[in-house]
Amino acid sequence: MYLRVVISLAALLPSVWASKTSAIATWEENPTSLGSSIVITPSTSSGKPAIILGLHPCGGTGQMYQSMTTLPSYVDKLNLVLLYPTSKSQSGMNCWDAHSAKSLKHDGGGDSESLAGLVKTALKTYNGDPNKVFVVGGSSGAMESNVLAATYPDLFKGAASWSGVPAACWAGSPISTPMSSDLSCPLGKKASTYTAQQWGDLARGCDTGYNGTYPKMMVVHGTADTAVTINNLKAQLDQWSNVMGLTFSKNTSNTPVANWKRIDYGDGTLLRGYEVAGGGHIPAFQADEVLKFWGLI
Repeated sequence: MYLRVVISLAALLPSVWASKTSAIATWEENPTSLGSSIVITPSTSSGKPAIILGLHPCGGTGQMYQSMTTLPSYVDKLNLVLLYPTSKSQSGMNCWDAHSAKSLKHDGGGDSESLAGLVKTALKTYNGDPNKVFVVGGSSGAMESNVLAATYPDLFKGAASWSGVPAACWAGSPISTPMSSDLSCPLGKKASTYTAQQWGDLARGCDTGYNGTYPKMMVVHGTADTAVTINNLKAQLDQWSNVMGLTFSKNTSNTPVANWKRIDYGDGTLLRGYEVAGGGHIPAFQADEVLKFWGLI
């Protein structure tokens, strides 16, 4: 059994917000032995906070992604607890495991279980609201956000993917990094051949015993992304629309900002995409849009 330890990082990570910065150093259910996670908590306790897990791209760290999302500025205002862990290295790159059988299975012993374990520890440690648990990521972190939505749909209530791929898209690849010998997933070869039913089956296969509600999903992608091609936007929307039983309803131009097209499925409250015209890899974060979609604003 691992001991749950919360260690102050105030001396190492000076905060520009009124909120408190610390760390969860160890936790139970951490089979891939992830290192300590940055934690940002409100300056004063006010009821059960929402928990948001933020996942960095390849080559990044929790501290780097903390600065990419602008979410820390909302911690006190919205009563949030933010978690920013750092992945273990894959072939010299800090990428999340979105490919292995262990990570693509509920309680399978991969990164997904370790990240779910971190969230469960935060819920207990900070008396979090189990109905307000979310995950957001960029690139590799976006890919892992899709994986977590599929492997732990009982834990997460919403997810947001910035330049990601569908859950289990990387299945069968030796590693899920830009150095992989099989890049058919991020370069969109699978996206152009798999049906919505096949994508849906891959997501459902990550937690075969689950028959409840899946997390609400927001998917963002730039049309000029060469690292993770734009057809992965449709592939993710195909996957989750199939899982949720939703169909496309409408597009809205220049929302929430110029050159962003919002793509709604159903009434847009459970599944929504954003196509960013001319946008490259990991378009600019839109915190208000994410937090509104999750029902936190």
